[in-house]
Amino acid sequence: MEVKFFLKDKNSDTTSVRAVVRHKGQRYQIAVGETVIVKYWNDKTYRCRTVRDYPEASHINIRLADWADLIENAINAFGLIVPTPKMLRDKIDEIIRNRNIEAGGIIENESEQYLVSFAEKYRDNSTKSERTKKGYTTTINKIKEFEKTHKTRLRFIDIDIDFYSQFKNWMLNATYVKKKGEAPIHYTKNYIGALFKNITLFMNESKGKVHDFSGFMDKDFKSEKEETDSIYLTQEEIQKIYDLDITKELLRTNGYKNQNLVSTINSLREERDRFLLGCFTALRHSDYSRLDNLHFKEDIIRIWTVKKDKKVFIPMHFRVREILERRKNILPAAISDQKHNKQVKALGKLAGINEEVVLTKTRGGKRIESVGPKYKFITSHTARRSGATNMYLAGVDLKFIQDILGHSKIEQTIRYIKVTAEDNAKRLIDHPYFSGK
Repeated sequence: MEVKFFLKDKNSDTTSVRAVVRHKGQRYQIAVGETVIVKYWNDKTYRCRTVRDYPEASHINIRLADWADLIENAINAFGLIVPTPKMLRDKIDEIIRNRNIEAGGIIENESEQYLVSFAEKYRDNSTKSERTKKGYTTTINKIKEFEKTHKTRLRFIDIDIDFYSQFKNWMLNATYVKKKGEAPIHYTKNYIGALFKNITLFMNESKGKVHDFSGFMDKDFKSEKEETDSIYLTQEEIQKIYDLDITKELLRTNGYKNQNLVSTINSLREERDRFLLGCFTALRHSDYSRLDNLHFKEDIIRIWTVKKDKKVFIPMHFRVREILERRKNILPAAISDQKHNKQVKALGKLAGINEEVVLTKTRGGKRIESVGPKYKFITSHTARRSGATNMYLAGVDLKFIQDILGHSKIEQTIRYIKVTAEDNAKRLIDHPYFSGK
């Protein structure tokens, strides 16, 4: 098999060059995109004559030699198969495309090689929950910010350990304002880790489809995560919220104005019951905020969870029965997580849950302490952690707690349980091993 080159039109001053090769009885003619001056062409060597008057000749000959190797490799890639002209042309285009990608050159459908372009299409076509897709959007927006800051557009070839270090350092130094008027704060380690988790997802989903780079698979290219320092409410503290008598006098004592006190009382009562349902079921806010009568049957709560799309079965706590009876089985209407979080902090304050606590979190690569009364750290997720922890302290088997929480791994459940070594020791006092009973 020999690849030869011929002129398309010898009668012109300049003309394009065609490669011709014969293979197993087939003749293939391929345009190679080269144009030469006819008078400098050598029909015997199938190359340009290298003379002083035509300095471009040597460069053209090098490219033609490359074309000859490329065409031979394309044909040999078929093995025993004799390709059609179209099959051979497609294979040549594939080889050229891969060369361009590896060299960082321009290719056809160039936009396909940019990380953000792929990530946006992946997000838009994803069947994941809106919460998950929101996380994809956050990651995409951060990549765009990085690109704007560094005046670049990231392609798949760029996503390697050097990018990892540069992006991580950029995020460690970045800040944002949580509330207007407050001082800027750094991003947490878990926030940055979530960005890298999504970037790795985008790279894995695109690998083998639009690129074949593996720089992101370096062992040091990882999404770091830390166990969050968070609170749970004891059964006694939950009881304080349960017994809370929300009156105008209580609100005025705690700084509420006379306007709309009735509306405030009704709102706080609704959020108290909603939060208590979360504490006694250990469901996420996305699940306990949409409970209705259909989920309660024969003293068991049955519900498909939003985040995991998994059905869980939860024994009905006696306090849940009391709440349902008091409310005549009419559950609280849905509310946003942000509004609910604001109200549960207010409930904690009104109930006197003001023990000073110290929580730590890594921000900007440094461990930062947050000190304040316990009620300031209550969120909707406190209900789920409290439910899991109080079940454990009451002696409920970890495997059952895992089933109730809908976790696939027991390690996930253990991370939810917030007990001190002293709490655990108290829990084991009556164990037969220690009590001798």
